[in-house]
Amino acid sequence: MSAQLLRADSWFPLGSLGQYAYPRDPDGDVINTYVMGTTTTGDEVRVGLTPASAGISRVEFEVQLPKILEDPDLLGDIVAEWETNHRPHELVSVTVYENHSPLSGGALAAQPYDVAVLTWEKE
Repeated sequence: MSAQLLRADSWFPLGSLGQYAYPRDPDGDVINTYVMGTTTTGDEVRVGLTPASAGISRVEFEVQLPKILEDPDLLGDIVAEWETNHRPHELVSVTVYENHSPLSGGALAAQPYDVAVLTWEKE
């Protein structure tokens, strides 16, 4: 119970149940959002969407994604927080991906695939 009150997703299965809050179409896609960044050295790194890593959880990020798509500069705050928590890494760009898992009758029907929905570059 306290894990849910603290929205502690890392305490799964005792944590926040936000990921289960919406019904899924048994013949639709399950979509999981993730963010990849490119560092100043050219390395590609996963930008963990957790409050401790980037100041925002994946569920909260997905809820805010329409606003972020309208104003990609909103990613700047997330990048700044991630950089603070992952020194000495500095990101020059981030790409937001959606991983789609197609379902048929509630079961995986095809190989999951990724779609890049937004790329943001630091000025």
